[in-house]
Amino acid sequence: MTIAPTSSDVSVTIAVATYKRPILLEKLLISLKALVFVKNPNSDITIAIIDNDPEFSAREIVERHAADSPYPMEYFTEKLPGVTHVRNQALRLAADKDFLAFIDDDEMATPDWLDALLTTQSTTGATAVFGPVHPIYGQSPAPWIRDWGVHGRFMDVGGAQPKPGATCNCLIDMKVVRQEGLTFDPKMSLTGAEDTLFFSILLDRGYKFFRSPEALVHEHIPDDRAQPEWLLKRWYRTGLTDSIVAGRNSSEAINRVKAFLNGLIRFSIGGVVSCATAITHRDWRNRATMKRLYTACRGAGMISYAMGRSYEEYGRKKNA
Repeated sequence: MTIAPTSSDVSVTIAVATYKRPILLEKLLISLKALVFVKNPNSDITIAIIDNDPEFSAREIVERHAADSPYPMEYFTEKLPGVTHVRNQALRLAADKDFLAFIDDDEMATPDWLDALLTTQSTTGATAVFGPVHPIYGQSPAPWIRDWGVHGRFMDVGGAQPKPGATCNCLIDMKVVRQEGLTFDPKMSLTGAEDTLFFSILLDRGYKFFRSPEALVHEHIPDDRAQPEWLLKRWYRTGLTDSIVAGRNSSEAINRVKAFLNGLIRFSIGGVVSCATAITHRDWRNRATMKRLYTACRGAGMISYAMGRSYEEYGRKKNA
């Protein structure tokens, strides 16, 4: 646990991984230029945009916004496909900084987003601080999906966070990263959950995380993700990648056996209960049934991992 020297004397790199999201990236950059630092007025802020598109589609947008940004804004590229490689470049870019903040290219920061993260870190000494993510939907979601808030990461109160968080809204103590020699695992570059593994390892080594409810960002949810079918696929992938994370400290053979048994239980119970719930509601597209399908889909993902299969949620078509 590291206490910042003062609440206003720190250097921070804000890292953004981007891939072919020009409209959303522009909205994010506008929000980052509007950041204010009331409690940490002398923070040394640098914004690094790391483009994973081999056609460099984000270059013009970044250079245009860098021209009038109150904070230094730089454009970088990463040739290797996948978010893990981008995040590892961010670690290298922030190697001499006090902190590294991550925010996604489909999000928008509120003006005091980073100020709140820094304040929570300086008062708690947390190795990582996480903030809430509130979804912004288009016109297509069914009311039950919008009301459920299944796409968000809500945070009513602060305090310690005993579980790993995500890089969609976080601040990381770079001194700890340097001490531990920690990076994001490349084998999860196209599957996702590389951040879950990263933060799980830090928890294993005794480091502490905290929540910062005031550090709010908003995430744009495209229409295709606001559908039940997309949620089922996400939950299936989660079951698979959670199995990888769960086996980080055990042999692969033992982990696959555990994943198969746990997955079979989840798939069986979740499948039966979700079928019964769907029959009761005369449709599976409802919150009650989907909550049961969550268990079944994660179980299916665990079984798939046990059988040696993979699912690249962030895989790219050859002509992409």
